[in-house]
Amino acid sequence: MAIVFTWLAGAAALLGGFDAVSGASAGISGLVKYNGTTPVGSPTNYVVEPVGQIFKYRITVSNPGTDFALNYFNCVPLPPGLTINTNLGAAGYITGTPTTVGTWNVTLIAGNLNYPTPATLPATIVIFPTNAPPVITTQPQSQSVLAGSNVTFSVTASGSLPLAYHWTKNNAALTGKTSPALSFTNVTSSHSGDYRVIITNSFGSVTSAVARLTVREPFRIELRLGQPVLNNDVFHFQVTGPIYTNYVIWRSTDLGGWTPIRTNWVIDGYLEFSDPAAMGEPSRFYRVSIGP
Repeated sequence: MAIVFTWLAGAAALLGGFDAVSGASAGISGLVKYNGTTPVGSPTNYVVEPVGQIFKYRITVSNPGTDFALNYFNCVPLPPGLTINTNLGAAGYITGTPTTVGTWNVTLIAGNLNYPTPATLPATIVIFPTNAPPVITTQPQSQSVLAGSNVTFSVTASGSLPLAYHWTKNNAALTGKTSPALSFTNVTSSHSGDYRVIITNSFGSVTSAVARLTVREPFRIELRLGQPVLNNDVFHFQVTGPIYTNYVIWRSTDLGGWTPIRTNWVIDGYLEFSDPAAMGEPSRFYRVSIGP
């Protein structure tokens, strides 16, 4: 049986009774799963259960006493479909059949009328769909950073649990990178590339959008042209520089007069430019600027 406060036998015991002692230590140890009347596992503050199936957990308290009739328990907010008996003397069971998929950050409460302040503990209750393949709800985002920075890509997904995560770089699997977040510290140019995550469960898999990492070396003018390349009679080059700004491509035939030919809004510090018409002229020069 769970109760919130420790009891001591003092002078009152000589009179045939026990009283709660002011300042006694007690705390909520978490939620324990029950299969009928049998507890399963250890107390936890992170519960994951499927929607539409029977749910039974009990709020447990460390340092229990004996005055159970004055105990009370609560959990707020409760996921839809779940209930808890908040009357005095209740045992702290959260029961029911969850009806809604989602994540609830709840507060577990356990008190005793002998004390003005109840014990509390934050907890998380996750209700997940059954027989559902993974679906990405938040894609990893491209980033452009200076060398030496720390970088984290993250993804969120829903679907039947458990979900498995496998990150790739340039379509090659990354060993040991199997969590929803992919982090690097003190990045160098070797970290640059295209990252994706493949999420799987028993009912399917899904692959995220590409998140490109651009690592820039610090230099005074943070705008740089890559080596020009001719591929299948198409001239192209790369531009790296600041994020979330316009890159303006200029063209000239004599290095005297310059004409803007393209403006691109760049969010990740990386622009791939190609000019199929360049092969039709004897010479053509390019430059890039940051502009409105």
